Amino acid sequence: MTRAFIYSLLALGLGAWLYVMLGDDPGYVLISFGTWSVESTLVALVLFLLVLLVLVFGLYKLATLLNPFGLLQGDSWFGASRRRKAAAAASEEGMRLLLLGHWQDAYKLLVENAGRVDNPVFNYLAASLAAWQRKDDVSWNYCLEQAARKARSSSPGIKTLKALLEYRSGKIEQSLAILIALDREAPGSPYVLNLIMNCYVTLQDWDKLGALMPALEKHKVVNASEMLHLRAKIAAHSLSRITMQNGAASALQNQWQSMDKDVKRNEEMTLVYMDKLLEFSQPEEALKVALAFLNKQWSDNVVLQAGYLETSEPGKLLVHLEHWIKERPSNPALMLSLGRVSLRNKLWGKAREYFESSLRFSKSKALSAQANAELARLMDHLGEHEHSASLYRKALAQLEHRLPELPMPE
Repeated sequence: MTRAFIYSLLALGLGAWLYVMLGDDPGYVLISFGTWSVESTLVALVLFLLVLLVLVFGLYKLATLLNPFGLLQGDSWFGASRRRKAAAAASEEGMRLLLLGHWQDAYKLLVENAGRVDNPVFNYLAASLAAWQRKDDVSWNYCLEQAARKARSSSPGIKTLKALLEYRSGKIEQSLAILIALDREAPGSPYVLNLIMNCYVTLQDWDKLGALMPALEKHKVVNASEMLHLRAKIAAHSLSRITMQNGAASALQNQWQSMDKDVKRNEEMTLVYMDKLLEFSQPEEALKVALAFLNKQWSDNVVLQAGYLETSEPGKLLVHLEHWIKERPSNPALMLSLGRVSLRNKLWGKAREYFESSLRFSKSKALSAQANAELARLMDHLGEHEHSASLYRKALAQLEHRLPELPMPE
């Protein structure tokens, strides 16, 4: 309505101007062509041209509406440019909606206009992401298939996106199959190698991850700290396979000695090795490993594990732990282990003090549950049964998975 009103004002203004300018002298126009000649006033010629313009515009609109020969719509030479621009604008809006998280509306615009833009591959790839966000597996697979068909050549990028969406959908084996084929087709892609690595870690396939490590290192897929973490995981797996049935203690120690020094300094690796030594009934060796680790770097988990070791000389372990308490006077894990080692040395009063100190400084429910349980057990043997029962109840309340409320006999 506003546009029509403006056009009307312009037409009235133009008419008024012509009337003023040409009212006294209408002008004279002579058009001659061969034996033909046409004489007219300027006003009449201008009016004739305006009427002709209106008629041509009206016929065009009528032809567009009826379109008997299909010349003015679709991908015809006449309407293709206009429709391509409209499709490009709609696709741009679809991308905007995708970035704003309006998955359904974005998917609809991108797919509906994919066939009308110059490069439909981008539309289908973006639409696949929108469909994946909606957890519509059928639609995002369809979009990727269409993108592959419309691509001018074989595109590893489309396959990589498919593998990524399969991985994030929890279909690890399907993703891995695509990625392995991709790595053979275009080897050395850091992103593909990173996805393969993540698949192996998720599946806990440490043997295959070990075989992949040279490629990860060569193409700098992960940084040094992540590489060390992976190597420790692989080494821990190799240690865990050594059992009393298939190996001797010497085989376990040889495996440990053959490992890189950086791997052996890893906390997780140290804990795994200590567990295996205990499995092989070698607490003295486990203590050496723990002390060697703690002398170079601190770990609450390692010092807690040391508190479980039943060595032939618990007094020496107590001396070591009490040396560290000077540097860490408020460390609850160290105090809990000190309490346990004090019990092994039959120092009941000292053990009680350490357990109570651990409870005082602890901010961890799991650690407090252990300290309460240890203190409750000690109090029970010292004859303080009521105090012991109270501590046991506290320990139960601090368990990660608390006991459910169940009926009990009266």
